[in-house]
Amino acid sequence: MRKTATCLPIAALSADDRAAWTSMRAQDDALASPYFSLDYLTALDSVYPGVEVIRVTEAGAPLAFLPFRRDMIGTGRAPDGLLGDLHGVIAAPNTSIDLPATLRQCGLGGYAFSAVPYQQARHGLAGAAGEGNQVMDLTGGYAGYLAERYEASSSFRRTHRKIEKLLDSGEVQITHDTFDETAFRRLIELKQDGYASAGHFDVFSLGWPEALLRRLAGSSTGDVSGVFSIMKIGGDFAAACFCMRSQSVLHYWFPGYEKAFSESKPGHAMLFSLAEWAASQGIREFHLGLGNVQYKRQMASYAAPVRAGAVAVGAPQKLVAGFHAWSSRREARRQRLGPLSAKLARKLERVSIVGRLGA
Repeated sequence: MRKTATCLPIAALSADDRAAWTSMRAQDDALASPYFSLDYLTALDSVYPGVEVIRVTEAGAPLAFLPFRRDMIGTGRAPDGLLGDLHGVIAAPNTSIDLPATLRQCGLGGYAFSAVPYQQARHGLAGAAGEGNQVMDLTGGYAGYLAERYEASSSFRRTHRKIEKLLDSGEVQITHDTFDETAFRRLIELKQDGYASAGHFDVFSLGWPEALLRRLAGSSTGDVSGVFSIMKIGGDFAAACFCMRSQSVLHYWFPGYEKAFSESKPGHAMLFSLAEWAASQGIREFHLGLGNVQYKRQMASYAAPVRAGAVAVGAPQKLVAGFHAWSSRREARRQRLGPLSAKLARKLERVSIVGRLGA
């Protein structure tokens, strides 16, 4: 039976569309992250308008959805830009779509992706293996998580014992799922200082990321909400973290801590405390996000594989995809100008995502 694809603003989805979206997510554990929540994307669109959805139907019934944001050359991208760790097609596990044909029907020249669940290769989102989404498995509760990590890693045991002494000292106070304006503003400042010192683009200079966090903070927006945590040592602000949760997944989003307390490992203390709190709330997975950094490897139970790449059907998109592939090969082979061309490719990618030359 012929499948039909249409493109529409996210606000134009019907009640039947929304019910189908929710049902599809419930059938696939790979879509349990709050990033795939329709309520999250609706909140995003309210502070950063322009979220669109490709709706694929068969015999008039919704079959799949692909939320995206259109860039300057007509490529579909993750709707939340640099804030998005996960994105992709919303569909039942036994459903697949022909993505190139779908893009053509909707007048899009391509779809660029940086982290789709590996299962979505069935839609044509094959690409290359990404860094992986690091996951703390809480299905056996917090005690079960600790037992598994104790058996798997001696360095984890040493770290946890040190943090346990800190948390039991009486000097530390950590509160979760609360909100404090002063602490929130300090967290934003810490993140901006970190971006500046690392030479990274300051996402909060865009304005809408802070507005999104504020919208999610402190209250539920359907099946997604913000979780703001504050840590004090000796009564002084030491760290804060803004996470996002769905019914079964907590996503580690924006952590920050004062350098004066770095020897106390406030980042680890916050992670352990958050994991214990999350397990008590019935959350089954604590996602630490993408990246093969040491603390994530130590804390995570496993890395859920993701794919990164692009589906190009238009001439401009094919040209861009070809340049990315060429520059990556030159860099990997350490050929002359390879690092320079790869740096330029990454710069063009950021500009396309952010829509600003200074990105």
